[in-house]
Amino acid sequence: MSSLRVAIAWCASACLFSTQIQAEAVENDPAAELESLRQRLKALEEKVGADALARTHEPAASDSASANRLGRLSFAGDARYRAESIDAGAVDNDRHRVRARFGVEASVTDTMMTAFRLSTGEGDPRSAHLTFSGGYSRRSIGIDLAYLQWAVAPELRVAAGKLPYPNWQPAQSIFIGGDFNPEGWSTSYASQSGWFANAHHFWLQTRLDEADSRQSGLQLGFTSDAKGATRFTVAAAYTDFMRVAGRKPFLDGVNPYGNSLNAAGELQNDFNIAELASEVTFERYPGSLTLFTHVARNAYAGENDIAYATGVTVSPSRWKHWRFGYQYARIEKDALFGQLMDGDFGGGSTDSRGHAFRVAYRPQGRWSSTLSYLRNDVNISSTAPQPFDLIQLDIDFIY
Repeated sequence: MSSLRVAIAWCASACLFSTQIQAEAVENDPAAELESLRQRLKALEEKVGADALARTHEPAASDSASANRLGRLSFAGDARYRAESIDAGAVDNDRHRVRARFGVEASVTDTMMTAFRLSTGEGDPRSAHLTFSGGYSRRSIGIDLAYLQWAVAPELRVAAGKLPYPNWQPAQSIFIGGDFNPEGWSTSYASQSGWFANAHHFWLQTRLDEADSRQSGLQLGFTSDAKGATRFTVAAAYTDFMRVAGRKPFLDGVNPYGNSLNAAGELQNDFNIAELASEVTFERYPGSLTLFTHVARNAYAGENDIAYATGVTVSPSRWKHWRFGYQYARIEKDALFGQLMDGDFGGGSTDSRGHAFRVAYRPQGRWSSTLSYLRNDVNISSTAPQPFDLIQLDIDFIY
């Protein structure tokens, strides 16, 4: 574990040092930099003309979107390389992983579209990562998204299939795994005044001889004008997991990911989860400052039923491509449905608490990197919680 920690720290330090040198070089000779910009602007005007130059100020995202479009089809993909080191008591695990996704969207009519995406994965609905192992065997590719969407009105959309999780969450929230794409239908409403609502009905397990296990939910929220110096979003949600108590864990029949089991190895509780989430961003801070809070309670459980997370993200103006984040979270044993929770915090289980530190480097382009350190405790409902440490380096590419 020590060698991987040293390598990750060295990479992060090298990136930081090189960025600082470049920034100081510009500051030490502003006249030369200004003259260089003038010469490049003049050459660009001569080459493409004033009208074409005006179009270069459009967002880069629109350029990339048009480059990946073919008629009514648009394509997108991403890839991630991950190196991580896990220290959980007697377990010391250094591993490398990869995730790759590729998808296509098709505009059927002006109001209807369909999407399909393939992804790597090993069966966990919360993560599409593959761990380097298995004697170089062929690895799994599966259906990550496959859904239809109808824009009933400019503010209202209905989707059905295997689709992205519809509820809004703060950017750093760990209550739902980032790769989680449920199966069923959802409805989303977003007004120009800032009010929004999301409703869903998903199928956990379909059965022939008895009632299905399902998940239904509703979220109501408001988001302020995105152009303001201070932006905020607040939302309340209620999710009902039906016919979960008395069933074996759904992923493998064994692992409850922190939730309580009865003597027969079945889930002890249903989950009726009420949530309140908020996020506020201040652009007048020297750079950008974002604060978030996310709280949840399982109304069905009689104890160990509270989850909360709070944190901050800072992007200093001097280092505009860097972001620094911190959060603290406490997820009691039956506060959340553990099989859908983030797969990193506390080893991907409830009954955990602790800190998460992140440093992200996001230059203008199609790649980024994030260094994370999680200092957690697991089995916190017991008399002897165990430590869980995770160091993780992600390098992401989009195309």
